Amino acid sequence: MSTTRRHFIKMSAATALALRARSTTLFAEQSVKPLRVLILGGTGFTGPYQVRYALSRGHKVTTFNRGKTHPGELAKEVEQLIGDRNGQLDALKGRKWDVAIDNPTTLPVWVRDAAQILKENIERYVFISTISVYADTTKGVDEMAPLAKYEGADSYKETLQAMKASGYKTYGPLKALSEQEAEKWFPGKTSGSVY
Repeated sequence: MSTTRRHFIKMSAATALALRARSTTLFAEQSVKPLRVLILGGTGFTGPYQVRYALSRGHKVTTFNRGKTHPGELAKEVEQLIGDRNGQLDALKGRKWDVAIDNPTTLPVWVRDAAQILKENIERYVFISTISVYADTTKGVDEMAPLAKYEGADSYKETLQAMKASGYKTYGPLKALSEQEAEKWFPGKTSGSVY
């Protein structure tokens, strides 16, 4: 990875602050300059909160997902693009956003394939990561802790089904490789957030 985890997390915090600006509450005054925000996912886990927060700040929000999780629950102001990270990315082509927030990525191929479309069309790429990227989470870790190592044959050929079949043993290592893939495709534009 061309950057340290410390830098990755600092950039994440800076991006979060840029979206939040001077706000101290979740739903606060509108931003000075509304951003065009693309949320990959947006309907599960952290996505709905990101959507509501961005809208409360006056940002223009677009989501990209399969349209299967919580259909119809997004606010009418949200532009919804339907597609799939497994090769159905056409809805992202020919569009520009200020920031892309990548929520559901577990597989490096998902970052690579989306990046091939988005690399010239976004200013900032925020990757939502996990503490599972660390090799040992049984004791306290910080951003300098060793990362989990992928030991499979080809990480680009991994699937969600194979990850589930492994009992999620490859989840952390694949997420760590996805972080590296993000930095590779969006050098100087990548930040991350760990949940």
